[in-house]
Amino acid sequence: MKTLARMANAAARMLWLARSRGAFRDQGASRRPRLLVDVSVIMRHDAATGIQRVVRSVWAELARIQSNDFDVVPVYAGARQGYCFAPADFLARRSKAGSVPVGVRAGDKFLGLDLSAHYVPNYAEQLAAWRANGASLHFVVYDLLPLSRPDWFETSTCHHFARWLDTILAHADQALCISDSVAQEFRRHIFGSSAHQRLGVGRLHLSGDIAASVPSSGFRAPVRSVLERLGSRRAVLMVGTVEPRKGYDRAIEAFERLWSLAGGDAPELVIVGKPGWKTAALQQRIRNHREFGGRLHWLDDVSDEALTALYQASDAVFLASYDEGFGLPAVEAAMHRRWALVRDLPVFREKQLPNLRLFTDDTPIALAKEVSALLDLADRHPPPVSNAPKWTWCVERLLEEIGAARTSRPLLRAVS
Repeated sequence: MKTLARMANAAARMLWLARSRGAFRDQGASRRPRLLVDVSVIMRHDAATGIQRVVRSVWAELARIQSNDFDVVPVYAGARQGYCFAPADFLARRSKAGSVPVGVRAGDKFLGLDLSAHYVPNYAEQLAAWRANGASLHFVVYDLLPLSRPDWFETSTCHHFARWLDTILAHADQALCISDSVAQEFRRHIFGSSAHQRLGVGRLHLSGDIAASVPSSGFRAPVRSVLERLGSRRAVLMVGTVEPRKGYDRAIEAFERLWSLAGGDAPELVIVGKPGWKTAALQQRIRNHREFGGRLHWLDDVSDEALTALYQASDAVFLASYDEGFGLPAVEAAMHRRWALVRDLPVFREKQLPNLRLFTDDTPIALAKEVSALLDLADRHPPPVSNAPKWTWCVERLLEEIGAARTSRPLLRAVS
């Protein structure tokens, strides 16, 4: 059935491209330049992970910007059609998605904000036509981990990612990396290639301000239960999808040692994250753990409002990730004035956040000691006020990076 569906989708794409080629160039009346923002994934489903918080946050700031120089327009692609205009209220999902192909003219800019790796390669012809017609293409690069560590991901994810990256190298004008670490890795990857001299490498700065991310709201019963418990218990919070690179296995081993040594005084461990891939045994281990529902909690459906409450109710934050493109929870912890224990990675060192404590030894004994020291520090005083930027600043820098810095205020448009 999956093979038949793939064949049907491929046939539909070919038909769409054949019918739409003439529309890839905007030949209408004179208008202001557009900033076309890719929202292909989030307009269908918000998985409530870090990338979705970034997409919502950047879009919210762009939608608020009013400029005499350009209009901000959401666009989307799918399995059967290339980039079309999306409704301006796509996050609320009140309007039906349109099917008008996006055409461009000189001065338009495309921002590949959403991680649409499974769509973008199918419409390389449309991207090439846009560029030939005078538009510039700017793609956000969140990390290169499916390329560098394929063992952490499903085979299909690595396949889509490799095709997406090849498409960027062939057609993009600029890659916007979310950290210096990702930018350095990206430059190493393209060094010596045909894209090396042509493709610019810039930055998309990120904030940890959840309140400015068009936050989802509501508290499910399991979240309320954990929050009530944390009112009288010390707790450490971990945020992130339960997948191989997040290091949850090491964290649980460290807490098992704490629970065995400290007894009733040992801290609780609260995991907030969707069930991920290649971790079936780990997920079963968590749910069957003797401490599950006691001192071990896993909340897999948490709104942004509830996540904020969990940051506030927890004493400290723990990121055991083996690698990160950015590490959003570290910044979110800083903005909530919570100490955070993180693996000693270049991406964390570059942040220079005052709330971070680095670890290198992830054996259960060493990590248990680090967690205890972190909680002792939290008992004494909170970390200094964070110097992490707000989303408004981040998006202003983004517009400068892509050459669309605004000169004044207003206009959001959904279609041409």
